[in-house]
Amino acid sequence: MTIAEVSAPEINKQVPRSAFIALGLAAFGSGMSMRVADPMLVRLSSEFSVTVGTVSAVITVFSVAYGIAQLLFGPLGDRYGKYFVIAFGCLFCSLTTLLCAASTNLSTLLAARLLAGASCASLIPLSMAWIGDVVPYEGRQAVLARFMIGLILGNGVGVLLGGFCADYLDWRIPFLLIAAAFLFTGAYLSHLRRRLPQHALVKGDVHSEGSQGLWTSFSKVIAVPWARVILASVFIEGALVFGTLAF
Repeated sequence: MTIAEVSAPEINKQVPRSAFIALGLAAFGSGMSMRVADPMLVRLSSEFSVTVGTVSAVITVFSVAYGIAQLLFGPLGDRYGKYFVIAFGCLFCSLTTLLCAASTNLSTLLAARLLAGASCASLIPLSMAWIGDVVPYEGRQAVLARFMIGLILGNGVGVLLGGFCADYLDWRIPFLLIAAAFLFTGAYLSHLRRRLPQHALVKGDVHSEGSQGLWTSFSKVIAVPWARVILASVFIEGALVFGTLAF
């Protein structure tokens, strides 16, 4: 069943509020993962006996993987259902963040951060799209605003926790806490799935041409002049946010 095939009475069934709270927790964990390594660079530099410039790659690989993987999770959300991919993504985020905590050398940490960035890419865009699917227009902005509060708080807490633990405790502790938060959120979203109305679990329209349809859609977007302007602007913004703020 696709979104277009859902009946009007089904759409009127409410989604439990706890589902949106859980998505906010997922956004909180994603925000923490994005920024937790920023204040750790000096500590990691000392830990692995490399320069700060070298160890800053833990931020670079996360950011690049996060950006690229978002191109893949949209089609996956259409094929398997956005909610399912989000719940699975939280569990995968827990695993990849745990790998960060278990890293014993810089190469392992870089690989783990690469996977962490790719897995976190499954959460924010798909959650916003899912909210757009299940929340009526008149109440959508409020739900999205509360969801984004989770992301923004995660950014701030990630920097605070990462810096505090790097200076006074162990740099691995924040990763362990984030992994636990993702595990709880993913498990709860999976458990809550059976209580959701059918329209909250439907899949998007999947074209039979597969990957060719995906690239055709991308080409249509790129062909629009204003789309290119917006994408270029967001690219520059992302480079500044993930780059300069870390230093």
